[in-house]
Amino acid sequence: MKISLTVNFHLLKNCNFRCKFCYAHFKDSSLLSIEECKQILVELKRNGISKVNFAGGEPLLYKNFGELLAFSKHLDFVTSIISNGSRITKNWINEYAQFLDVIGISCDSANEDTLINLGRGNGDSALNTFEVFRLMDEFSLRSDKRIFKKLNSVVTSLNCNEDMKGFVRSLNINRWKVFQILKINGENELHYDSLKITEDEFNGFVTRHLTLNTERMSVVAESNDAMTDSYLMINPDGCLYQNSEGTYIKSEPILKVGFEKALKQISFSQKKFLNRGGVYSFLPNI
Repeated sequence: MKISLTVNFHLLKNCNFRCKFCYAHFKDSSLLSIEECKQILVELKRNGISKVNFAGGEPLLYKNFGELLAFSKHLDFVTSIISNGSRITKNWINEYAQFLDVIGISCDSANEDTLINLGRGNGDSALNTFEVFRLMDEFSLRSDKRIFKKLNSVVTSLNCNEDMKGFVRSLNINRWKVFQILKINGENELHYDSLKITEDEFNGFVTRHLTLNTERMSVVAESNDAMTDSYLMINPDGCLYQNSEGTYIKSEPILKVGFEKALKQISFSQKKFLNRGGVYSFLPNI
């Protein structure tokens, strides 16, 4: 059986938030032109990739991101973004949501003080997360286009004892991905020791929220082990990269050697991709 694989395309390192746990700073990375990004997308499609998830940094900071999203849909990708939501406006949705299949917003707490302490925004991130999902629901009703909605949350020492059930229910989402804070050398080691949690603390947070796991919404938990070697990721230089024993390794540039050769230069486990729920049904034609 052919597996439907997802590539996470981190377009740029720039972000307007300063999340202390972030492991996507890409300090030494450059920036691909939109034409180079399009060439990579064509190469991914040629190699059977079916879904592309745009991330960053903050992907909406990439110049002409809307054009890139439309091009991806033109290639018949399932299109997805992971954003902090701060730049997603009603006007942006009206113009570009037609090219979007999945929207993911990152928000780690319903408590704005906790979010400020984590470095996620300036005090309105939880409210803005609610507003973005509300605007997406409005768009879906107007356009009759179903957009799958998911929330991403990183569990740290600052939020591991929080009960987020009421907040998450209010978002009317389809999927909640809950991640244990992951240490990556060269990315987030400065704050890791103050934010790290044990497996028991992570499992306690997950267990506290399992009543949200219904036919309408799924709760998907990813421990440090589940995240390792289970993602196909492209960095802003256009190289595949992977977490290997707490440090990123990367391939040669895809545009130089091709996707197939680049894939052989990193570690990727299709089994772990499947075990963490990498393939799931969310649209009628998938």
